[in-house]
Amino acid sequence: MKSAEDALKTAKDAFAKQDYPAATAAANDVAAKVKGFAAAVATRKAELTKAWEAQSQLLPNMIASIKSRVDVLSKSKKLPANLDKAKFEGAKNDLAEIDKAWGGVQRVQGGGLADALAKAKSVKEKAVEIMTTLACRFRSGES
Repeated sequence: MKSAEDALKTAKDAFAKQDYPAATAAANDVAAKVKGFAAAVATRKAELTKAWEAQSQLLPNMIASIKSRVDVLSKSKKLPANLDKAKFEGAKNDLAEIDKAWGGVQRVQGGGLADALAKAKSVKEKAVEIMTTLACRFRSGES
């Protein structure tokens, strides 16, 4: 975009100096740069959309796996050797937080894919941490 703005300034300056051939050439350069920018924007939007679709399938499944593991452990008479009550309670609290955060991420998505993806990444990182704490198994289908 900056290069298109610079080319437009060059065209305006040439036009102000009544150097019409230079102004025309610079204006044509602006058009080419804007087309290139539009193509770059379309490509970036497609990349973000694809990434969002992947996250919007993955994260609900991760959260469901964690909830399932929490349910199983809650019903168990004894926690696994590597998991004490404090860690378990912390994981349950963290689960509530990421569940709420994921709902917020889905609302942000309408406002901007890049912001939604950044927040989804944070939710995913916390989900992975909880899954590790709870020794929760998850198969995402991703390689």
